[in-house]
Amino acid sequence: MKNLYKWGLAGILCSAMAGFTTPIFAQVLDVVPEEAAPVMPAEESGLVNLLKDMKVSGFVDTNYFYNDEAPSGQNNLSPLNFIGENENHSLTFESFALFVDKAVTDESPIGWQLHTYFGEKAKRITFLGEPGTSDPDRDDIFTVATANVSWKAPIGSGITFRFGKFYTWIGAELVENINNPNYQHGILYNNAIPFTHTGISASYDFTDKVSLSLYGVNGWDSFVDNNSSKSFGWYLTYKPTEKAFVSLGGIHGAEGWDNPKGPIPVNVQRRSTNGGLTHLFDVVATYQLTEKLSFILNGDWGQAQDAAMDIGNGLALGNTGHWWGVAGYALYDFTNWIQGVVRYEYFDDTDGVRFFDQTIWEVTLTCNIKMRENLLFRPEYRFNHYSDPDAIGVHDSSENIYGIGIEYLF
Repeated sequence: MKNLYKWGLAGILCSAMAGFTTPIFAQVLDVVPEEAAPVMPAEESGLVNLLKDMKVSGFVDTNYFYNDEAPSGQNNLSPLNFIGENENHSLTFESFALFVDKAVTDESPIGWQLHTYFGEKAKRITFLGEPGTSDPDRDDIFTVATANVSWKAPIGSGITFRFGKFYTWIGAELVENINNPNYQHGILYNNAIPFTHTGISASYDFTDKVSLSLYGVNGWDSFVDNNSSKSFGWYLTYKPTEKAFVSLGGIHGAEGWDNPKGPIPVNVQRRSTNGGLTHLFDVVATYQLTEKLSFILNGDWGQAQDAAMDIGNGLALGNTGHWWGVAGYALYDFTNWIQGVVRYEYFDDTDGVRFFDQTIWEVTLTCNIKMRENLLFRPEYRFNHYSDPDAIGVHDSSENIYGIGIEYLF
């Protein structure tokens, strides 16, 4: 196992930066401004009343990363898929994000959400259900990540219905780097779960500690359905104390795997039929042990019938297969403006359902530094290891990735 001594890089950078940063925020990860200025003053009625309390926010995200096993160009030449942080040895404009949100309340029961991205990341979170729409070489670099309308119906304490395109309820990480403990997305987010859905949801708070959401959606990552079947999901949360949180979630439906009569090319996405019943279960738990130390745990287990299981030589055969993974995060606040994060992940796709046909583990060290108000520096080191001894090259099964993300919020 090579270059493991380099894991101390993020900690050294954290210590070095501590001497000249200015404390701005009380919590490092609470980076999105809580109170954006209302777009319009509160008025009596009509359109103005409908738009009151609408919040506008966003961020600019840039980065530089170097992968010692990838040529200059795309980081995704690595066996591990990256939805972002994709350029290698290049100063990259990752994204400009503009968010418009209006939350539902008892006084104003109609809300909406519109999140747009412009930049490299937009290429990889745009899914139309047609071949080639997630091609990293595509020219368009704009996407609408979410666009939905919410209504809090006066049923019981209020059932909130949501219609449109929205982020997945599965997983511990979010699409925007700026709200994740580490800058680079993890293996589970990139490869084990969906990113977005289009459909309808209904959410209800049974108490201030327990809530349940139900979903009916087109499927995974597509606002144009790939078949005539729908997928159904659920999300149960429990917050027993201010320091603890647990969620259980799942999604179930026919994702269109087509059981072939013989081997087909492994990269053929057979998602145009009503077969291939797919299940995914997800659990997330967080706990704040002390004022400075907190933990996050995430686990995923999936099964797909008639999935494209890699049988070698670039061919796949339809069969029932599984994938699963776990992730753990430790977050420590050195000061009010400097935080260190360690992430460990293990992902098993030996059935080849997610097109890896191997196991993968990684460790990421991140230092989150608030330099000035709304300005975040995030130096990071990542080590990926693959069970295939020739995953990257001849007798080469691991890679080191060094870099920094710089983000500004507004």
